[in-house]
Amino acid sequence: MSDFFQHGLISTLHRLNPAEPVEDEDLSEAGLGLLLPCHFREIGSTALVDMIKTLNRLTCFEHIIISVNGGAGRDHSPPSDADLSSALQYWSQLNAPHTILWNDSPGFLAWLKDQNMPAMPGKGLNLWSGLGFALSQTELRALIIHDCDIQNYTVSLPISLAVPVARMEYQFCKGFYSRVQEQLYGRATRLFMIPLVRALVRTLGHLPLLDFIDSFRYPLAGECALSTGVAASLSVENGWGVEIGWLCEAYRLIDPEEICQVDLAMRYHHRHQSIDPERPAEGLLGMVSDIALSIFTHLEKEGCRLDSSILDEVVSGYEQTANDMIRRYRDVAEFNKLPFARDEERQTTRLFQERLRFVAGEFSRGTRMQSLPPWGQLLREGSFPADDIVRRS
Repeated sequence: MSDFFQHGLISTLHRLNPAEPVEDEDLSEAGLGLLLPCHFREIGSTALVDMIKTLNRLTCFEHIIISVNGGAGRDHSPPSDADLSSALQYWSQLNAPHTILWNDSPGFLAWLKDQNMPAMPGKGLNLWSGLGFALSQTELRALIIHDCDIQNYTVSLPISLAVPVARMEYQFCKGFYSRVQEQLYGRATRLFMIPLVRALVRTLGHLPLLDFIDSFRYPLAGECALSTGVAASLSVENGWGVEIGWLCEAYRLIDPEEICQVDLAMRYHHRHQSIDPERPAEGLLGMVSDIALSIFTHLEKEGCRLDSSILDEVVSGYEQTANDMIRRYRDVAEFNKLPFARDEERQTTRLFQERLRFVAGEFSRGTRMQSLPPWGQLLREGSFPADDIVRRS
């Protein structure tokens, strides 16, 4: 049978036909916006140059929101006026109406502090401010979201994400794709995320939230689409937990019949995160730490008892499930005549397990993933700080 098999709690929309599901102009009345979380270092990159050229071929977006943080390679220093000027000039290449949100602006940071917001600079804050702008300053009905470091971007990606929300009856759509080039990639998902979820299932049983997460082919994908109604109800996590946090939020907020995943029909290629045991809070090790803390936090919200003995069992179970995944992916690589560094994969999972054990300890001592509140709630009580964050080309 062709690969249109339906597995799990949500619909999977496979790409069985090479043609686009609709043409760009057929989406022109759908009220679509595009939200691009962007770090300053990505401006001028080959990936972003090609992305802007591709976006200029599309007419379906009523507004593009570019939500930027970071100045000229200085992750912890405030951006200069020159940084802001160069960003505005760069994004002025876009043909579509667009707005830049400058998330490091002193006025916005002061506003966050006044609101007692648990905000850290990064993708989570970029997404959260972008949602706030879309909900308060536009009449958009749906948002397409993807990162700015995609190195093989085509018009097919945003169109495929848009169709289920704009033309069908889905409220939330997640993209999936192949992470293979000259070798297998996607380490955070295949060597940590999926083994962790299955270790949790072995320990806690088939909880609905875990089965929901396990329904997604690529739960950590940054490409998604959602209605602005859903966007108003979403809290947004700081750090690298934002994607898995949104899935957990979607599980609570949306009927599974209104959630889907769509085949983006591509071999996704972007900038890979590094692994440095000397810097466990950064790169891929920092990412898996945030993912684990997010899952533990959401399971607790669902009423799960996660004491230290249960978490110890999960950490041990992760090792077994990760080793089984290494075996499976070794066989996938061999079947396809791809190189596979088994020892390196095992070392990666050992480092991941160390971070999992550390996060389990921190969770037992009271650490929880912090989230920024839904904009629907905030906008009922106040307004979006447009004067502090909006910059226009």
